[in-house]
This record gives sequence, structure tokens and C-alpha cells, in this order.
Amino acid sequence: MKLSTDGETPLESVKLGFTLGLGMPFEETVHWAASEGFEFVELLLDGQYARQQIRGRRESMRTTLDEAGLDFVVHLPFSIDPGSPFAPVREGVVTELVAGMEFAADVGAEKVVFHPSSDAWELGWSTDQTLEFVHESLDRLVPAARDRNLVPCLENIVSSYYDVTTFPELLERYPDASMTFDTSHAHLAGMAEAEMAEFFTDYRHRIDHLHLVDTRGGRDEHLPVGMGNLDFEPLFSAIADAGWEDTATLEVGTEDYETIALGKRHVERLASNV
Repeated sequence: MKLSTDGETPLESVKLGFTLGLGMPFEETVHWAASEGFEFVELLLDGQYARQQIRGRRESMRTTLDEAGLDFVVHLPFSIDPGSPFAPVREGVVTELVAGMEFAADVGAEKVVFHPSSDAWELGWSTDQTLEFVHESLDRLVPAARDRNLVPCLENIVSSYYDVTTFPELLERYPDASMTFDTSHAHLAGMAEAEMAEFFTDYRHRIDHLHLVDTRGGRDEHLPVGMGNLDFEPLFSAIADAGWEDTATLEVGTEDYETIALGKRHVERLASNV
């Protein structure tokens, strides 16, 4: 994906995609994405795109992607709890997430994004106990992804232990895992834009995927780049300096094509300034 139609930019090697909203028709959206110069779409396996809903569509979805010349990133469902204190629940969640990995591999995805999170009640369970539950699941999920030739891109989150401030602990514990660095989640965890750039520089070899998300602050609004208050130029400069070559998703909370395209143009404009 060329981040500028006027020639090469320092971010030329970054592949840009966007979240395919749950209400967006797959074939139409994929072909629109290709026409706009995106290189992939990221699909959350929930709602109409939950794994059981699309079980019989793997071949047709792969054909659509191949025809459009697009790649695929799969975001595993985050509404289920891999850090549940209850063993049968954790077992079911791991089973579902591994099945999602099977789907991702079948449709030709190279990466799966998922949350290293727990919804355990803080009055009932200590942090140490909660982490035990999370790790028990990750001990199975990270190798399961690698066994299927998928990159497990664990995402920094906000409402559980592994936000951006503690994420280095996770990377150290799981050397086979990679990171999805989410800008809005980092901001909501208290990280300023210059600190995001520093974090990216320090962990660039472990970051294989980005969620480029803007916000006006206070909550995770999933705005396209340029429509909130975040200054992306420090991060983009760090990406350029590192010569980073990987994927970045506009993780937007809209299904409006024009708004998604505007977010892409904002990225291109910012990229041209670094």
C-alpha cells in the first residue's frame, strides 16, 4: 500500500488496512478496499462474522480476497474471557479461539489479533490469581497460533492487567508472541504521544501489527486518524526511523466508506511530513 499517491514516503513499506465493520458486506467492502489502495482488511470474528456464522464461507471469502489482491488479518473475538476464574469457561474460550485460528489459517491470514485479558471480579480474585488464569490460556493459545503458521499478535488493552505499561512483562514471558500496538489504548493507559514513539522504538522488533486509532480522550472512540486529538507524527517518525515493514489497521468504529477513506488520506498526509 502506498501511503502517498505522489511518490514514495518514509512509511512506504507499511501496509495499511481497516476494520471491516460487522454490518459491512464482505465482498463489496473488500473490492472497495482494493479500489482505495488498501492492502488488507481486518475482520473481527463476531456478530454476522462470528466463526459459526461463516463456517461455510471460507472458500468464497478466500476467493474474494484473492480476486481483489488483498491480504487478511483476523481479530479473534474479545467478548469472551480467556482469563476467566472458572476452568470450564476458560476451556471453552480457548477452544473457540483456536477454532478461530483454524479459520484464519484456512482463509490465508498470516496474523491473529487477540486480547490477553481477564474479566475476573477484582473483589473475588487477586491480581496474581487473575494473571494465572490469563497465562494458563496463553500457554496454549500462543503455540496454537504458531502451529498454524500464524503470528499471535497480542494487543495492549486498557481494562485488564496487560496495558501498555505492563506489556513488556508479557513479551518477556512469551518470546514466541508478537504485539499489536493500539494507539488509543496506549493513550487511555496514560501514555503521551512522545512516549508511544519511544515505546515503539524500544519494542519495534516485537511489534508486528498496529491499530491506528484516534480519540478525543476519555474513552476508546475508535475514530479514524486525524479525527481526534492524538498527534501521530512522533509515532510515524519512529516507524520511519526504524524502517518498520508491517501492517497497520485503521481500527475505526464506522462503516461509512467516505469516512474510512478520509482517515486513510489523513495517514498519507501525516506520513508525507515525517
